[in-house]
Amino acid sequence: MKCARWFCLFLIAASAVSFAGDIQVFCPPGLRMFLDGEFMGTSSERDDGLFLMNVPYGTRTIRVEKDGFVPQSIQVEVSNFPIEVTVGELSPEPVVRYLEDAEAEMVMQLVGNLVVTSAPQNCVVEIDGKLTSKETPQLSIEGLTAGEHTIAFSKEGYDPISGVVEIRPGTEVRVRGNLKDGRIETVHEGKGSLRVVSKPLRCSVRFAGMTREKTQPKLNMTHIPAGEYTIVISIPGQELSEKVLIFNRQWTIVTVDFSNKNEPVVVSYVPI
Repeated sequence: MKCARWFCLFLIAASAVSFAGDIQVFCPPGLRMFLDGEFMGTSSERDDGLFLMNVPYGTRTIRVEKDGFVPQSIQVEVSNFPIEVTVGELSPEPVVRYLEDAEAEMVMQLVGNLVVTSAPQNCVVEIDGKLTSKETPQLSIEGLTAGEHTIAFSKEGYDPISGVVEIRPGTEVRVRGNLKDGRIETVHEGKGSLRVVSKPLRCSVRFAGMTREKTQPKLNMTHIPAGEYTIVISIPGQELSEKVLIFNRQWTIVTVDFSNKNEPVVVSYVPI
């Protein structure tokens, strides 16, 4: 009877054990660290960055932030073995620039994000001549300027592969460097939302091949693939069209005033 009690106590104690591991994040001091969206602290010189203890097993996302810089996200697989993660150099946030031209137009630098995976997992990734050692399931690079970028993968024992990836404004591009099969695969991703505010309130909105009748103060459309679109807003006897961009995780707000002859359409962007 006593043995049975001890056996039950052992089972209860064993079931209470949580499966967790440790992560050493190497980075400069002063960076804010988040684990799966939860703030974990600020990196310091004493800790060589930040040491995360008792992290539950499974796939976890580490996000690093610093004011004035583009955040960086790293995905890791936590097990009973300690893990080391090195944070790459943070890129400055895109800024609004003004061009001194005849029309004094405001030009916004358009950027997108790149997520890199590979087969095998550990390799060297080169983007526009900059080398990065990839030792995690995926490598996230945020804030790349829109346009074409050269990417290459290399690892001892495999033939190097290279290609060109196109970054679209507001999109997330996923690139897989398959050294085993000698090819690079890319997928464009990212979704945003559109809001139309008009004067008069009632109008017709044609967007992405669909026509919607606006009868409320705001017309909202969500889950729109990121990219460039043409929007057409019309009332009886008048029609306005404008090129707009849908950014990943942002609202594109189109404000229309048919009575304003100088600036009938104004487009602005805010985070979702």
